[in-house]
Amino acid sequence: MPTSTPRAFTLGQALRLGGLASLWFATAALMVRSVLGDPYDPTRTGTAAYGHNHEGALLEGLVWTFTEMVILYAILRPWSYQRSWGRSLAALALLAPWTALSMVLTMHAGGVVVTHFLWLAILTVIVLVLALTSGFAAITARRAG
Repeated sequence: MPTSTPRAFTLGQALRLGGLASLWFATAALMVRSVLGDPYDPTRTGTAAYGHNHEGALLEGLVWTFTEMVILYAILRPWSYQRSWGRSLAALALLAPWTALSMVLTMHAGGVVVTHFLWLAILTVIVLVLALTSGFAAITARRAG
């Protein structure tokens, strides 16, 4: 009687499924580190508050980045990603303007907001590379077959 064995994950599958979550955990850790090193100080007002974390920055940063990660997982669907350049382009169409807005918001912002922008910039680059490599793979497969 044949027994079914669970299929082993390859490194590529593990990165595809868990890479974004791992990047989120690293980003969250950097945000926590920023708040611990520069906690909100209500005595800083006006220009003295420039470059420091605002009240509730950590919770906002964690919620925004987690929501962005969930949306990217929903768009990219890494568990079924096979030369899906269209999904990558859709994600890029959402990420690029959102990253540009985040870049503008980093002016005079604290470390959590800057970390959020860096998270978005890294995601934008990753999604751009995905779109390019998936598009190239789809073109190559079309020519071969």
